[in-house]
Amino acid sequence: MTEIIILSVIIGAVSGYFWLPEVFIEHSEAILNVGLCLLLFMAGIDIGRQKTVLQDIKRNGLSIIAVPVLVITGTFAGAATSSIFVGYSLTETLTVSSGFGWYSLAPLIIAEHSAELSAVTFLSNMARELFAIILIPIVAKYIGYIEACAPAGAASMDTCLPIVERATNSTVAVYSFVSGVILTIVVPFLTPTVMGLI
Repeated sequence: MTEIIILSVIIGAVSGYFWLPEVFIEHSEAILNVGLCLLLFMAGIDIGRQKTVLQDIKRNGLSIIAVPVLVITGTFAGAATSSIFVGYSLTETLTVSSGFGWYSLAPLIIAEHSAELSAVTFLSNMARELFAIILIPIVAKYIGYIEACAPAGAASMDTCLPIVERATNSTVAVYSFVSGVILTIVVPFLTPTVMGLI
């Protein structure tokens, strides 16, 4: 699955660069949205087929909230560590990481403060999603199913949800979805708050 995804990205990049007609590129965002919705719809069907999903959520209760809390904690811990090695302050690395993989919104928020930091945020969060596509099956196999929800951050509710579901099971996909939703809700509030500390 991972090889197919990476190969698809490469083929798409080469096609877009060399020979796709301009009209296709002009409508690529709409095509992408339709494709993503179809992907999520199919993942939702698979989740819905598992009759115990709601019971699993009720049984686990607040523990399902622990996943996004730990993702936030781990992301900030990694950002704090990286500030030692990169040319940015602790607050700047925390600001960049506070997008949790949401590469379309976080850079826009940060652009009001710094164009350079906004560009770094875009690249960092885009890289997070790309690495998540590669790492999710590996994490699921060698570390654990619940841990596979972490690499994608906010993208665990949309683009990476089918990958989590494929690498784990439908119950873990629910954890992934809930984690992604919570992180997505947190980003518009947490990013400006952290940025305000710069």
